[in-house]
Amino acid sequence: MRAWREHGVGAVGVVLAVVLIGCGGDRWPDPPPLDRASYEARYQQWLEQRRAVAADAARLIGVWPLPEGETPFGSDPTLPIVLPVPTAPARAGAFRRIAERITVLPAPRTTLRWEDGGPVTGPTEVHGILALGSLRLLVEDVGEGLSGRRFVTAWDEDAAISRNQPAIETYPIQPDWRVAARFVAFDAPKSIEVGDVRGGIQYFVAPGELVFRVRGHDLRLTALTEPEGLEFFLMFKDETNQSSTYSGYRVLFASAVAAGAWTVLDFNFAANPPCAYSPYTLCPLAPKENRLAVAVTAGEKRFAGRKE
Repeated sequence: MRAWREHGVGAVGVVLAVVLIGCGGDRWPDPPPLDRASYEARYQQWLEQRRAVAADAARLIGVWPLPEGETPFGSDPTLPIVLPVPTAPARAGAFRRIAERITVLPAPRTTLRWEDGGPVTGPTEVHGILALGSLRLLVEDVGEGLSGRRFVTAWDEDAAISRNQPAIETYPIQPDWRVAARFVAFDAPKSIEVGDVRGGIQYFVAPGELVFRVRGHDLRLTALTEPEGLEFFLMFKDETNQSSTYSGYRVLFASAVAAGAWTVLDFNFAANPPCAYSPYTLCPLAPKENRLAVAVTAGEKRFAGRKE
C-alpha cells in the first residue's frame, strides 16, 4: 500500500465539515473549492510519480515463491529460481528459509553483494537488496506477516525501460469526478481477506465505507487503512475496466476522517496498481464489494506498454 501513495488530498475532510455547518436539508454537499493553479501543479507532480511507478514495475523480470528450506537461484533452467539474464552464473547461490529467518548462501566464485556495495562472503541473513551484476534481488513478505508467504522479486538495473519513463495516459481532468464522500464507520473495524495476483490471500483492515454521489448515482466503497490511519485506501473496479482502463482495478486515496465526517474522493487521481504494468508483482485484488456500476471516466487509463 505504501508504494501507491502518489498523492494525498490534505485536510479536505476538516474543511468540508466546516462548510457543511451552514447546509440544510438533504442536498448533497459540494467539495470545497480549489485553487486551480495549485491543483494543476499537484496533478502534474502526480503524473510524474505515476511514470516513475510504471518504470519501476516494468523493469521487473521475475518473481518466485520462497518456501521453507533451501531454494537455489541462477541461470540454470532446472533451478527453482531461474534468473533470465545470460550473464548470471548457472548457480549463483541459494536462499535458506527457516520459519521467519531467511539467509542467502552465495555459490563459490560468485560476486554477490548488497546494493550498497558490501560483499556477501558466506551465509548471511537477508536484510536488504542483493546485487548480482546489474540484477537486483529482494525478499518480500506478502500480507504483512499474517499469511507467512515470502517471495523473491528480481529486476535489472540495465533494462532499457528503466532509462525511459513509459507514457502514461489519463482522462482529461473533470471537476465533477471530484466529489464529497461521507465516512460511515463499521461498529468495529473489520479484518477482510482479498485475493492477490499470486493466487494467495492478503489481509487488510476496513474501518468503514465511503458513501458518495456522482453523476446522479449514489455509490459506496469499502475503505481500507494502515495502522497510522492517516489515509483511506480504496481499490475499486468500474465499467471502464474492460475497455479503456486496466482490467484489474484502480486505486485511490482520501484523507481519513472520523465517523460521520466528510472527505473528498477525487477520481481524477485514480491510479493503476503495479500489476497493471508487469506480471511480476505481488498486488492484492480489489474487494468484491468494491465494484461500481458506473463508468469512471477519470484518472489513469490502461497502460499501453503491457498487453492484457
